[in-house]
Amino acid sequence: MPEKILVVPKNTLFQNNANLQGFHPGTDTALWNHLAAEGLFLDRDLVEHDTSYKQLIVYLVLRHEQDIFVYQRIQATGEKRLLDMYSFGLGGHINPVSSRSYRKLITSNLIRELKEEVSFKDPYAYRFLGFLNDEETEVGKYHLGLVFFVSTLSPQITVREKDKIEGKLVPVSQLDTYRDRLESWSCLLLPYVLSLF
Repeated sequence: MPEKILVVPKNTLFQNNANLQGFHPGTDTALWNHLAAEGLFLDRDLVEHDTSYKQLIVYLVLRHEQDIFVYQRIQATGEKRLLDMYSFGLGGHINPVSSRSYRKLITSNLIRELKEEVSFKDPYAYRFLGFLNDEETEVGKYHLGLVFFVSTLSPQITVREKDKIEGKLVPVSQLDTYRDRLESWSCLLLPYVLSLF
C-alpha cells in the first residue's frame, strides 16, 4: 500500500506567508490553523518531486544537557541529496493516525519518528521551536519543517539504522565547527539553537 504523507498546496501556503524563508521561531497560530485547514494526505510517490505541494516534516533537535545530537547520512541513506552531510535535526514525514485531532496527529508522528530513528532511555520532553522553510535548495523546496526541541535525560543516544546514519552527542560549543558541512535546514537553524544555551 502506498505511503500517505501530509502535504499542503504551495500556492495557498504562500498567499498569507510570502516571507516564509528561513527559520521562524515561535508559534504562529495563523500558520498552524492554515496547515490544519489546508493539509491533505497524498501518496508519497506522487508528491516526492512535485513542487506544487509542501511535504510537512517533523524536525527533531535532540538535546542532553549542553550537548546536541549530530548525525551524518552515510552510503545506504535513502536521501542521496544529503549524502555525507551533517545534521542536528531528525526529519520525518507525517503519516495518518486514527485521531481526528491535529495536535495528536503531529505529536504521534513526532514520537514515531523518535522511535524509528534513535534509541535512548526515557524520560524525555519536547517543545515546539518554530517553522523552517528553504526555497533555495533542491531538498528544501519540497518540504516545510515543524521544528521541535527534544530533551533527553539519558546521554546514551544511538541510531537505529547504522547502515544509513552515524551520530553522536556534540557539545553546543563545538556545533559551529560543523557549519560548512551542515545540510541547509540545520544551517538555517544553527544561530537559533546556539542562542538557546
